Amino acid sequence: MSQQQPEQPSPAPGRLDGSCLILGYDRTDSARHAADWAARQLQPNGKLVIVHACRPLHAPPSVLSSHEERRELGRALIDELLLEDSGPLLDIEVEADVSDSDPVTALIDAARRHEAGAIVIGHEQRSPLRRVLGTVTTELLDTSPVPVVSVPLSGV
Repeated sequence: MSQQQPEQPSPAPGRLDGSCLILGYDRTDSARHAADWAARQLQPNGKLVIVHACRPLHAPPSVLSSHEERRELGRALIDELLLEDSGPLLDIEVEADVSDSDPVTALIDAARRHEAGAIVIGHEQRSPLRRVLGTVTTELLDTSPVPVVSVPLSGV
């Protein structure tokens, strides 16, 4: 007879499953703010997977750099975030995930691989033209298999 694991409680309606969150990180102030917010949402022993996508949405990878150079730069950006943080990122398990894909693909792939409870991204006000053309947020909302949390730069 096998020993059953105790069942983990489900998150309350309207609350995130804070056992694993995916964070989209692009070195902006809004992404840093979202990182702090996400770290505060995690359950004890939860994990934050910080994802940096090496290419923009709807564009091919840069021909001016190699796959390995883009990955090294992405890793350096995440390391910089972790080294400069003096807040909640220091107290949690963090995993870096650098992808040569566009941001939407990279975030959704990471959410599936890690069985994440949500994808967290920063949000800044954009110009009317950017709103018409679409954004990573819009595409994530349309295609993500998990909830998407867009954390405003101010007010949280």
